[in-house]
Amino acid sequence: MIKSNSSLAHAIRSCTFVLVATVLMACQGETVAQTVDASQYKAVKNPMKPSTGDKIEVLELFWYGCGHCYALEPSVKKWQANKPENAELVKVPALFSKRWEFHGQAYYTMEALGVLDEANDKFFEEIHMRRKQINNLSQLIDFLARFDQSAEDVTAAFNSFGVDSKMRAARKITRDSGATGVPTILVDGKYLTSESLTGGPVQLFNVVDQLVEKAAAER
Repeated sequence: MIKSNSSLAHAIRSCTFVLVATVLMACQGETVAQTVDASQYKAVKNPMKPSTGDKIEVLELFWYGCGHCYALEPSVKKWQANKPENAELVKVPALFSKRWEFHGQAYYTMEALGVLDEANDKFFEEIHMRRKQINNLSQLIDFLARFDQSAEDVTAAFNSFGVDSKMRAARKITRDSGATGVPTILVDGKYLTSESLTGGPVQLFNVVDQLVEKAAAER
């Protein structure tokens, strides 16, 4: 009889602990949600599966031809250097038109060649500072020659299966995100925000941090 009462008491304590923990988690999620100004982000209509595993995906949709994207780059880098430990930045070229498609393919070509880190900023600068266009393969080959890439290697990477696969994925993300312009930030595949919604780069990444916390509480 004593054993039975002891087991019952243990079961009650266990159930109480689980109930309290569940309530606390629910309250935490609600509290985080209340701290994010609903006017500064939108819910993605059809949430997308993040590509970052246990990390909260912070995905930037951008276009090399976009002056606002170029201006935001320093803020993106600053955020990346100080980002929450549970977040990971992913950059995806938005593919809204044929011209945007070429720049997206150039981005993935540079990634495939292993020169993206050193060439990314220079690509932006070529367009926005030097007023030079890179809109075809010949111009891309000339640009990447500065990074010791041969015409043959650039052409092979540009037309590779790997680059084509990433382009197909980028088209789907562009379409499914519900974004209508760039730069746009998507958090964990389900929340969308931008400078036009938040008012500027500082406010944007404050909201991104809040959405990272919100998404983590909801997982």
